[in-house]
Amino acid sequence: VVLQQEISTFYTREKLLEMLRVTDPYNDLVKEELNMIEGALELRTKTVEDVMTPLKDCFMLSADAILDFNTMSMIMQSGYTRIPVYKNEQSNIVDILFVKDLAFVDPDDDMHLKTVTTFYNHPLHCVFNDTKLDAMLEEFKKGKSHLAIVQRVNNEGEGDPFYEVLGIITLEDIIEEIIKSEILDETDFYTDNRTKKIAHRDRKPQDFSLFKLSDSELKIKVSPQLLLATHRFLATEVEPFKSTYISEKILLRLLKHPSVIQELKYDEKNKTSNSQYLYQWNKPIDYFVLILQGKVEVEISKEALKFENGAFTYYGVPALTAVLPSVNRSPSHSSGIQRSDSLYRTDYGGSSNQLNINYIYLPDYSVRLLTDLQFVKITRAQYTNALSASRMDNSPQTPDPDNQIPSSSSRDLSNMPTESTSLLIEKLPVIRKSLSNHSAQGKV
Repeated sequence: VVLQQEISTFYTREKLLEMLRVTDPYNDLVKEELNMIEGALELRTKTVEDVMTPLKDCFMLSADAILDFNTMSMIMQSGYTRIPVYKNEQSNIVDILFVKDLAFVDPDDDMHLKTVTTFYNHPLHCVFNDTKLDAMLEEFKKGKSHLAIVQRVNNEGEGDPFYEVLGIITLEDIIEEIIKSEILDETDFYTDNRTKKIAHRDRKPQDFSLFKLSDSELKIKVSPQLLLATHRFLATEVEPFKSTYISEKILLRLLKHPSVIQELKYDEKNKTSNSQYLYQWNKPIDYFVLILQGKVEVEISKEALKFENGAFTYYGVPALTAVLPSVNRSPSHSSGIQRSDSLYRTDYGGSSNQLNINYIYLPDYSVRLLTDLQFVKITRAQYTNALSASRMDNSPQTPDPDNQIPSSSSRDLSNMPTESTSLLIEKLPVIRKSLSNHSAQGKV
């Protein structure tokens, strides 16, 4: 009889919960354990609407968003790993973005969010608001998704019934109901999205602005391949940038300087304005230019010759070679203008080892834009700094005679072909008839 009575003794869910509460002072369960037992027993009695995050409190992104630096920073600061994406209005959720989907996205590319969500095409998981939490937990355990959109059938009004989005529920919400405690991570601002109790913490919010490039660096986008090609071309083809003068490491650092690689937009309506010229005849300049992309028109003023030049042609070498020791200015075989007789200097005196920083260069040609242009522009001051940095790299402690530029490499400027001459020789097959009235040397 006793055995029969013991077997027949059973407790409903409600009675078991009540017994746990009544015997709390006498059992050896700690509070956290008791909470977990109660949470597990109550799971079947609660619905997703009881624990969901309301739609107005959800962090969401518009489907039209651009994944630039500001948007990416906002996503990272939110701390969420799954983000609903809506179209037009927040109740119209059309996609889910996983933060890990952004691993290969460059903020500088300004990619559309829709491009990423369309590529990954994560399925939307929708549940009704009266779904029990134990059933919802089973759905999450299947691994389809750890976030679901909560909706209900709205029969209000005279129109047809429609699905109304109420909010979202996550696996974390259900686990928090089981343990009857909030799970906080380092990015949570509230301890509870429903009560809006602020999570007080000493940790400072993350500032991603440290990773943002300056405005000047953002203006020009150069591919690593083009940067490498530019570096190799200068180091091997343009005399002042060869390793004899500028180390490859310093040259690369110089090319990465925000003001060195520039762009100019071609203006058809104002194509003869000063802003459309890289060089103008008989106007002093102190910089070197290498064309990376685009086309220019070169006009030899004395000859009245005009022709087009394109990528990897360069101009203004004498503006830089003035700061080299002695008159160390050897010609280059690259297409473009390398020398000019039309130059003078205000102070070219002193010993052969002094830098002639007051050397003034007057080009006897003009270079005008024909298309949008991307180019390298290196001023004499920048080149002088690069020279000094290279010498410090070569002689970190004391000057080493072996590291000095050998005198045998110096050449007499008077024996050099002028920039105009170099250009005319290269263009000779095309303009031979135009040069018939000029000397055989092509002096201008």
